[in-house]
Amino acid sequence: MLTWKSSLFSLFVAALPAGAIADPLPYGAKTPTPNQVMAAYIGKTEKWETNCNGGIYFGANNQARAWCANSPDSLGAGKWYADAHGRMCHDLSWYWPNNGRAGRSAGEISCVQHVVDRFDRVWRNYPGQTEWWPVKGDASLTRGYTFQSQVLALKSRLGL
Repeated sequence: MLTWKSSLFSLFVAALPAGAIADPLPYGAKTPTPNQVMAAYIGKTEKWETNCNGGIYFGANNQARAWCANSPDSLGAGKWYADAHGRMCHDLSWYWPNNGRAGRSAGEISCVQHVVDRFDRVWRNYPGQTEWWPVKGDASLTRGYTFQSQVLALKSRLGL
């Protein structure tokens, strides 16, 4: 039996943006194909607000580029890919000025787990968290290469 409280709660939940709703595991979740995961990211920038004010761009040919305003003299460059287990990973090396040359870190792999629900919507789960978040509608993921001018200028200064 529906009460006015449950009806009010339903209206409240329906009014929330899609990116604001998390779930322990979406109903009917299954492992997505690599193409489903790739399609959710390709050609987009994921913004990293905390401790960075920058983000990572997921480009064509599996190229990944990252930049942070909090460390404007360094950039991340590497690759990104999706695997058969629903993981989207990026392997980045970081570059910075070092005595007139570019210093370089070893590559560092970071992965995010994905599932699709019964409606083929892609959800993601960050390492160490229990919540699943819908990828579509996530405000941190925007179309385009947001930090391209900063990355290209820094690549030129570093001689990369």
